[in-house]
Amino acid sequence: MKLVARLAMLITIVYFTFGWSVLWVSAFQGQGEMLADAFDLPLDMPVPGALALVVGMIMMWPALISLALGFWALDRILLLRDPQDFSRMGDHLRRCAWAFLGFWLLNALNVAMQPIVLTAHLAPEMRPEFELIDIDVDVVFLVLAAVFLAISRSLKQAQEIADENSQFL
Repeated sequence: MKLVARLAMLITIVYFTFGWSVLWVSAFQGQGEMLADAFDLPLDMPVPGALALVVGMIMMWPALISLALGFWALDRILLLRDPQDFSRMGDHLRRCAWAFLGFWLLNALNVAMQPIVLTAHLAPEMRPEFELIDIDVDVVFLVLAAVFLAISRSLKQAQEIADENSQFL
């Protein structure tokens, strides 16, 4: 099962990295259809300038790094030798929760801000309206973050109980 979990995490990271890379490379090559489709912009919109593309691309990477950090924390749990080490397990799970929360927040901000950055070169009447947060499938990461934070607290309490019990033995 550990191998399956690691493969799932690897496939997810590769999927996001490859997808985002193809999106931005095609935009740099003058083909803005994928970019327009990804951010619900007009398909006939002219490709944004290089500066807008660079800013847009830079905005995407912190979310991907946050996701990778979350997966790294989960991998640390899989590598634990002592299944009774609730404290370390809880610490890693808490790091994963914060990373997943960061991924969700950064991704939501990207979805909201990218259309503004990418349409700055258009006339004001052609620019899309600002949407604060678009709820999408990535809300799963927000739910997982909340669940992982709760579990990490329970694991910390379990470690305290285990330490207390070991003093009696």
